Amino acid sequence: MRAGIVLIDKIRGTDILRKYSDLFSKGEISLLHKKSITLRIADLLNNLKEYNAYYKPLLSGFTTAQINENPLDVLSCLPMMNKQIINDNYSKIYSPIEGRPTQLKKTGGSTGNPFYYHVDKEHLSWFWAYIYYFWNRFSGYKPGDPFITIAGNSLRTTNKRIAETIYHKLQNNYFIKGDVIDKNIVINFTKTNKAALLYGYPSSIINMINTKPELLKNVNNLKAIFTTSEQLTPQVRKSIEEAFETPVFDMYGANDGGILTCECPTHNGYHINILNCHVESFENEFGMSELLLTNLNSYGFPLVRYRVGDLGRVIDEPCSCGLTSPRIADLKGRTRDLIKLVEGKSVHGSYFNNVFYKHPIIDGYRIVQQKDLSLTLYLHLREPMKYEEIAKTIIDEIHLSFENLVITTEHMTEMNPTNDKFKLIESHAI
Repeated sequence: MRAGIVLIDKIRGTDILRKYSDLFSKGEISLLHKKSITLRIADLLNNLKEYNAYYKPLLSGFTTAQINENPLDVLSCLPMMNKQIINDNYSKIYSPIEGRPTQLKKTGGSTGNPFYYHVDKEHLSWFWAYIYYFWNRFSGYKPGDPFITIAGNSLRTTNKRIAETIYHKLQNNYFIKGDVIDKNIVINFTKTNKAALLYGYPSSIINMINTKPELLKNVNNLKAIFTTSEQLTPQVRKSIEEAFETPVFDMYGANDGGILTCECPTHNGYHINILNCHVESFENEFGMSELLLTNLNSYGFPLVRYRVGDLGRVIDEPCSCGLTSPRIADLKGRTRDLIKLVEGKSVHGSYFNNVFYKHPIIDGYRIVQQKDLSLTLYLHLREPMKYEEIAKTIIDEIHLSFENLVITTEHMTEMNPTNDKFKLIESHAI
């Protein structure tokens, strides 16, 4: 089925397979020699200085020699970007380059405000090449091998049913839509038994396990599970690994910023796709370490020092798994996932994960903060009969740190019955 991906490349104008091959033939050398990365940054900056209407004046004070000699220093002088700034300067930032095709994309569904942007096909090629690379490294997957996807809209390629069906067939991808996971769903076990890996939303995978447990006996060639798009809690990871008796590797990515990362078997951070994205971290206005992304292969619509809205820090040291690329550590989710306290302070929602993880009986949760700052904790238990006891224990433990928080609990009967991304933290506090 590798021929299917060759056809995808031809139809879409991408070059995924060659980029994937490059990651093996010279990618490891690139990971060992940072000079190649700084050259990529210099090439991007020189291009923006010459062709981009927005960045040309910002880079006018730097000579080509200065950019080539110290690209990281020059990059650090450029302003940070966010969706609002980009939208306000859209016509200047979007500067298509002849001979370098782009594709229109949309994100921002979780905020309710769609964000439209363009990425170069060069970016798309590297993005998918890295997906295949990580899958290969941690599961033995080879492009064209059969796999399963269980997810919602963000992992769908198009709203056109026929085109989507053809695309998944060419990928050898058995796509199971997250919005139809009920007892009546029909699963082709012939296809699931051939799959080398499972890819999808953690909540959709959990929902599938609970709704169609017979799937677990019909994935006999599964080597690994790769989760994406949602924050993976330790409880959910454990539930998935125990159910399938298969290792789980979490992936973090943001198509607009060009980043695609993956855990390795050490689970000590997320390895960065450094040939497609340069990542910085900085202390934001809340005193938290936030990520800044520079898409190295999107020249027509540059996203430079882009605040994607995720918390984490960059560690640049070799990993015992053998990869030497920088990693993202302490990945905590979105900057907006803050719980406000009555005394005026805020705490990031990831704090509560440590509280819940001390109780193995809790295998899922969700936190909603109301406008009056009170919290509603939705708890999913392995032993539902112990709900009242566990709920009281959790409230008491949180009150040891935040005694003024008004907390109520509810029993969560389903982890995520829809195809929407599962929001771990939802705040309505202004």
